[in-house]
Amino acid sequence: MKFFLSVLMVCFCFNLNAQGDPGKGHPQHFVAGFVIAGATSFLVYKKTDNKLKSWLIGAGSAVVIGLAKEAIDPLIGKERSFEDFAYTFLGGVVGASIIIPLKKSKPKKTTYLF
Repeated sequence: MKFFLSVLMVCFCFNLNAQGDPGKGHPQHFVAGFVIAGATSFLVYKKTDNKLKSWLIGAGSAVVIGLAKEAIDPLIGKERSFEDFAYTFLGGVVGASIIIPLKKSKPKKTTYLF
């Protein structure tokens, strides 16, 4: 019963806006750059075992997608914003750094039955 009342109290005490303020989309740009670069650099690292190459490709992918998004903005009725691109770039740099603490993968030893 206490849990139910707590949840009910939280629902009435906080004013939440699910859509957010369209003028302040910087956290969304940071997260988008982080996810794009993190996923790309992780996949490249798993394929190549080269941290520098995977970091550069991961961060570069976030930069390219951020530039493409800003180039498309006027076509969909929005303004170009250098701040949006800067936050996407910053998120990309941080996201691509996910591969720094990873260790190189060692080849698995195969055992033969015969």
